[in-house]
Amino acid sequence: MPVFILLVVNMLTWALLLVANRLALLQFHADAYAMTCWQLAFGGLALIILSPGRKIPWRQFYLPLNWLYGMLRVLTGVTWTAALLYISSPQSGIMSQSGMPLAALAAMLFLGRPPHKTEWIGHALLLAGVLLMSWHLPGGFSNPAVWLMLASEITSISSSIVAEKHPYNQVRDSWAHLRFTGVLLLVTSVIFLVFPPLIGLVLPFEMPFLSLENFFGWPTLISGFLVGVLFRGPAMVLTLRSIKLAGVETYFLAASSLTFILMGIEFITARFTTVPTPEPDGIFWVCAAFMTGGIITITLSRRYARQKRAASTSSQKLPPATACAAQK
Repeated sequence: MPVFILLVVNMLTWALLLVANRLALLQFHADAYAMTCWQLAFGGLALIILSPGRKIPWRQFYLPLNWLYGMLRVLTGVTWTAALLYISSPQSGIMSQSGMPLAALAAMLFLGRPPHKTEWIGHALLLAGVLLMSWHLPGGFSNPAVWLMLASEITSISSSIVAEKHPYNQVRDSWAHLRFTGVLLLVTSVIFLVFPPLIGLVLPFEMPFLSLENFFGWPTLISGFLVGVLFRGPAMVLTLRSIKLAGVETYFLAASSLTFILMGIEFITARFTTVPTPEPDGIFWVCAAFMTGGIITITLSRRYARQKRAASTSSQKLPPATACAAQK
């Protein structure tokens, strides 16, 4: 599958997952925290079961790297969800754009992939949108959502770097990759279940969804099973594959489009369900304009850099006289 199509399908799957979660919470009154645990567990089991006749990779459950990834994913999800106590979903989508400049910086420092110089203009536009949205929030930059979303992006980038470098994410055997992804989901579900007091200590306030009440309620179980098998498992597979093939920076660039994809799906969902229609204000659209400008600038900058590298590579392969003529 071409990388571009892989990224598009990945973002669509994540958008459907988020909308399905909202439907389960608003229409079926599933328990948010418990449903997340069940999603991860059922999604992971489904991926392992989809490898018939193959041994369960028990050894992977003991790898510290898998547990590090799981903890980072837990912190990413918990901090983002906590931010939704203070801001709306569209606002959180704008705030998450701080992840793109941070991903570029992390790729330069830890992966040895510095961005093209003109890319920083696009990153500056993204940060301008994030800062404008933060300033517009109640309390401005002191709003807890600002720091929670920043923490969410930092842990998300950290987990993405772990995923890109993870040796089991480099395998070409599709069945082995499914089993590896299933293990990661199960490990993350265990961390979600076992460590809520630890997560509560990390956050500066009490989380209302850390209670395990209604953990075995039928709406929660059924929602967790359906969303986990249909969306959570596939989304995780596509995410790991996207990070492996496209890299952390390109993955986060593609993730920038999730805000608009999610809004479009929510508009459609609102027509057929009782889920409220998104109503973004004027500040949102101004920030979205900064976001769109940043994405376009970064995309064009990378395209120019690729063309320049390709021209340089082709000229190096030509005889000296021909290369000089081509450059002229």
